[in-house]
Amino acid sequence: MVVLLGGWALYLSSKQIERNHRIQEEVSSLETEAIKIRRENETLSEKIQYFSSDDFREQEAKKKLGLKKSEETVVIIKPQPEQNKEGENSSVMKQQTSTDIGKENVPNYEKWWKIFF
Repeated sequence: MVVLLGGWALYLSSKQIERNHRIQEEVSSLETEAIKIRRENETLSEKIQYFSSDDFREQEAKKKLGLKKSEETVVIIKPQPEQNKEGENSSVMKQQTSTDIGKENVPNYEKWWKIFF
């Protein structure tokens, strides 16, 4: 009877230890998730702070609306066409590819091949 009672106590103790282990694993996973959420919140608060700053508003007004400050002067610089070292050779190739591209009976892969090579 004592052996049976001791075995039953060991069984209950092992179940309790297993339950405690599962609870501890769940707590640790929730702690890591909480840390992740804190980091995301910090990142979002930094973004909110940046988006509400005057620098961001000024940058967006310039970029999207084309606005400028009264003391600023806008200068537009047009890039010059690049000249190739090959000279006439490249212009001949450009003429050939442009005429070949216009042909409808040439397959697309040949048109791309002629453009790049």
